[in-house]
Amino acid sequence: MIEKKHLRRSALFALTMGAALGWAISPALAGGDRPPAGVAAATGAIVPVADTNASGATRSWDFDHDRAQQPPQDWVDVSGQWRVLVDRDAPSEPNVLGLPGYGLPHVQQLGLWFESFINTNYELAIPKDAPQGADFTYEANFKLWGGAFGSYAGLVFRYSDPNNYYVLVAACPKDYLALYRMSGGHMTLLKQVPAELVRSQWYSMKVVATGGHFVGYLDGKELLAADDGSLAQGRVGVWSQDDSRASFDNIRFSPSGS
Repeated sequence: MIEKKHLRRSALFALTMGAALGWAISPALAGGDRPPAGVAAATGAIVPVADTNASGATRSWDFDHDRAQQPPQDWVDVSGQWRVLVDRDAPSEPNVLGLPGYGLPHVQQLGLWFESFINTNYELAIPKDAPQGADFTYEANFKLWGGAFGSYAGLVFRYSDPNNYYVLVAACPKDYLALYRMSGGHMTLLKQVPAELVRSQWYSMKVVATGGHFVGYLDGKELLAADDGSLAQGRVGVWSQDDSRASFDNIRFSPSGS
């Protein structure tokens, strides 16, 4: 997920000059509204949300009652510009939650690309009603459909702030499923396994958390298991990286025993 981007010096120079020219043309370049991961770590930004899941009820979101091209009513951006998108191929059509690659001004698209080249940024969104817990099943349909340096979709869980959470990540064309821990602003790989993924195709992803034991599934098949006791409980959310384009549908959180 955190990969070095190797280019020849001539290409690096050209890209740098291009970025500088673009920034000179438009101050909105380089991701305007989306703070880099380092900025979130420095500010310790915590999104104010209410925990209304004290009863332990199952919660689900399909975004079909939200307005297209607008922020979702029941979710809030932590970083990135998450929007309700129309996808006629979605498991629950017509709407999904995603990071829109199309529909953005061309200059802004270039800004996202250059920002991805220079920095590693993590894009997160979480529900306003913030279901959370220690033992649960958390799952969603997802589609990876763009990104200059690859496409990434992740299920965030035990989230307390942008510097502390777990995330189960599917990556294409890197073709893997991985579990990471973000702790104190540092991302650590806990487990990674091969997983063949194709862009613009819908899949399902699921994580089952029981104490410090986590099991990850792709399309209903168990692919990885890992143990870590660093983060005891927290909220859930969705995640992506850099200029990756990812969509989510049928997000479902089920506390154990519900």
